[in-house]
Amino acid sequence: MSAKRVFEKFDKNKDGKLSLDEFREVALAFSPYFTQEDIVKFFEEIDVDGNGELNADEFTSCIEKMLKEVFVFCDVDGDGKIPASESYVTMTSLGKKFTEETSAEKVRAADVDGDGYLNFDEFMALVIGDI
Repeated sequence: MSAKRVFEKFDKNKDGKLSLDEFREVALAFSPYFTQEDIVKFFEEIDVDGNGELNADEFTSCIEKMLKEVFVFCDVDGDGKIPASESYVTMTSLGKKFTEETSAEKVRAADVDGDGYLNFDEFMALVIGDI
């Protein structure tokens, strides 16, 4: 699932914009650890035009930025890859309720090139695909 598909899924009234309430659902789907304050602050930061709603472009850039920050944090050695063996820790730190076995299965499916690592695109597909 792409960031645009996530946008469409959570745009409940199909008006082409996400309200703060709709965005809250997205944020909590990514991680239940976000506080209300975190969500409001993040929403305000990515609402580039300041109209109190997120359009698809604002949302997509937000998701990519957020996931890039998580990816960089998890990419301890900075080589642009996260070992598949560490995905369980990464996913549970995002609040996902995976067993190690489930995590391994999801990583195998996301590891398109089969190298045993998740690059950013594979990581993004894994995280977004679980929403």
